[in-house]
Amino acid sequence: MFKSKNLMLVVTLSIILATAVSTVLAAEGAGSAKFAVTNTLFVAGNEIKPGSYDVKWEATGTDATVKFINQGKEVAAIPAKLVEVDKKGDYNSLAIGKDSTGRETIKGIQFAGKKVRIVFE
Repeated sequence: MFKSKNLMLVVTLSIILATAVSTVLAAEGAGSAKFAVTNTLFVAGNEIKPGSYDVKWEATGTDATVKFINQGKEVAAIPAKLVEVDKKGDYNSLAIGKDSTGRETIKGIQFAGKKVRIVFE
């Protein structure tokens, strides 16, 4: 009896947690921000040249599409994942790293005021 009560408690808590995470991510279904890129970057193999960009995203659950727009022209539309973070971002920021060839690559985006981060795979 004791084991089945513990199992039910774990299952119930798992469902509540999954629902809470889904609710947070569903509430964050779209967003946008402006970014200035000062040197050439890559994201999922797409070249992002220096300039001012509107970055827009739309998500269903944890799957997102991120669009990089420069001077009204869409430069790239990249699939990504939303990841919940502990606190809202203080400002818009790009997480930059190196890819396997040594090029500077955008690995993720944090938007000001959002408790989710976009991660490129």
